[in-house]
Amino acid sequence: MKNVLVIYFTQSGQLHKAAIATLKNLEKDPKIKLHYHEVKPKVPFPYPWSYMQFFDAFPETVQSSTCEILPLAIDEEIEFDLIILAYQPWFLSVSRPIDSFLQTEQAKKLFKNKPVVTVISCRNMWLNAQEKMKQHLKKIDAQLVGNITYVDRHSNLVSLVTVLAFELGGVQDKFLGIFPKYGVTDDELNIKGWQFGDLVAIHLKNTNFDGLQSKLIQQGAINIKPNLMIMEGRGKVLFPIYANFILKKGATNSKSRRTRVRIFGIVLPILIFILSPIITIVSRLAPLLFPTKTRKEIDYHSNTTLRS
Repeated sequence: MKNVLVIYFTQSGQLHKAAIATLKNLEKDPKIKLHYHEVKPKVPFPYPWSYMQFFDAFPETVQSSTCEILPLAIDEEIEFDLIILAYQPWFLSVSRPIDSFLQTEQAKKLFKNKPVVTVISCRNMWLNAQEKMKQHLKKIDAQLVGNITYVDRHSNLVSLVTVLAFELGGVQDKFLGIFPKYGVTDDELNIKGWQFGDLVAIHLKNTNFDGLQSKLIQQGAINIKPNLMIMEGRGKVLFPIYANFILKKGATNSKSRRTRVRIFGIVLPILIFILSPIITIVSRLAPLLFPTKTRKEIDYHSNTTLRS
């Protein structure tokens, strides 16, 4: 019997749905036992968020500041053969509850010397978050052997509107009757999810995860767009600077920092609307002007290795 620990955090339930779709056939396999555990902050994060709650979460998320996490009720006698870690990116970083959990003593014990497959469900930008995830896993001596991503396939500007309606308004259907439903489609989860899971199961049963990520890539588990990769690169530089700018005015929910949080909440969407068309044009030129560098970056982010 192979024991698989599935750890996740979700607010709306979308990520849990993605994990279930991925592990559909493993759930039915008599040789595999799945153990689901949800990470829960002591003070829950809201869904839907208010405008200020959403953008006020930005500085601590970017800076990997921990929040208090309730211990997972995991049987310490079980020897896990694989850990599935399902998470969302927040502000180009690992969601704060998962980030905080990975810094606990419990996580250090659970993950030590264990193979890990990450499952990401998000709007469209996950590269920087996965870099931070790789760093976390390295610190706790875990081995990242696979990564599966589910993204909203609509354009960056359309998904910006729908994600704000989803996160701030709880709109889980078409927004205003015009914009498409936010998130990963059920068709994609139902058609592709189990295929990714089946590849994981084959390697799990063989107790050998060599080559898993290559097969997941071939199956379509990774989709990297050059324009989003370039935009993430800009955000990766600027986000820590503005996060520090807000933090200088106080901690979470401080009245003294509200003005700076409001400015960020206004400027960020505007910048995305302005820069998206420009970066899309630049990204189409990049593979022509810098084909080797562009291909190298895409290959790196598609795989599980961490740059030294």
